Amino acid sequence: MPSLLDQRLLIFSGKGGAGKSTVAAAAALAAARRGKRVLIVEIGDVERIPSIFGSTKTSGYAGGQVLAPRRGVAPISSMCVTAREALREFALRSMKFGVFYDAIFENRVTRLFTSAAPGLDELTIMGKIEFVHREAVTPATNSRFDLMILDAPATGHGLALFEAPRTAMRMAGAGPLHAKAERMWRLIADPIQTAFHIVTLPEEMSVNEAIELDAAAAALGLPRGKVIVNGVHPDFFPDDEEALSRARAERAGASADPFARVAGAALDAAASSVARRRAHVEMIAKLADGLALERVILPFLFCSGIGPDELVTLADGLESL
Repeated sequence: MPSLLDQRLLIFSGKGGAGKSTVAAAAALAAARRGKRVLIVEIGDVERIPSIFGSTKTSGYAGGQVLAPRRGVAPISSMCVTAREALREFALRSMKFGVFYDAIFENRVTRLFTSAAPGLDELTIMGKIEFVHREAVTPATNSRFDLMILDAPATGHGLALFEAPRTAMRMAGAGPLHAKAERMWRLIADPIQTAFHIVTLPEEMSVNEAIELDAAAAALGLPRGKVIVNGVHPDFFPDDEEALSRARAERAGASADPFARVAGAALDAAASSVARRRAHVEMIAKLADGLALERVILPFLFCSGIGPDELVTLADGLESL
C-alpha cells in the first residue's frame, strides 16, 4: 500500500460534517513533521483551516501561513479559493488590464450570465487549483511547496468539481479551452501525483454516502486513495460487556441514595459507551464489505472543538501510514 503522503496532491472529500477539514489539517501536520512544506486549499466563502491551527487571521485568496516552521516541522500555508476571485485572476492574466475586466465581467448582465452558466464556477476553481499546483508544487518549477492538500467540497459538489474539466473537454473539442481543461484533468486523474481520499463518520448515512462516493469517483477515473473513518469511539471496556450487564441488573433494585444513583449513572454511561463502540465497529465492517480501500481509523476526541493539541493526536493516527 502506498503511504498517505506519497503523492503531491491529496484530495479529501466525503459527506458534509464528516470532518474533512480536520482530517486535511491533520494530514498537513503529519506531512510537515516529515519535513514537507504544505499548502492547504479550501473552496468557498468560509475558511476553517486557519482556526483549526489556532490562527485568528484568515488566509484569503492570496494565502497565508497557518503554522510557522519550527524544529523538525516544516511550514504550513493555506488559501481559500472562490469562483469569482479565480475568474477575476484568470481574466486579468489574459487581458492584462483591470479596467477591461471590470467593464466586461463586473457589469450586471455579464454577472447574471456567468452565474447561470452551468459548470463555469467549477471549471474556474479547477483552473486555479491546476495553476497553483503547476506554479508552486511541481518540482520542475523550483516549488515553494512539496505537497498540496485540497479540502474538497462535500460529495455531490465535489464530484461536480472534478467532472468539470472532462465536460469542458467534450464541449470544446479542441483549442485553448480544451488544452487548459485537459491540464486540469491530467492533474486530478494522475495516480502518480494525486490520490482521492474519502472521509466518513462511522454512522449509517455517512458510510452509505462514502460507498456511493467511492463508486462514483472510480467511474469518473479519480485515483483511489484511502477511506478515513473519523470519530471512532474508543473501546473503554474490552471484554467486559457481560460484567457490565450483570452489574446493571444487580443495581436495578438498589436503594435510591445518592451513592447508588451515582453508581447507576456510571454503569449506564459505561453501557452506552459499549453500545456506541459496537455500532461503530459494525459500520467499519460495512465499509470493509462495501469498498476495497485501506481504512484509517481516527479516534473520537472528547473536546469542545478541534485545535492545535487535538491535531497532534489525529496526525499521529495518520502518520502511522
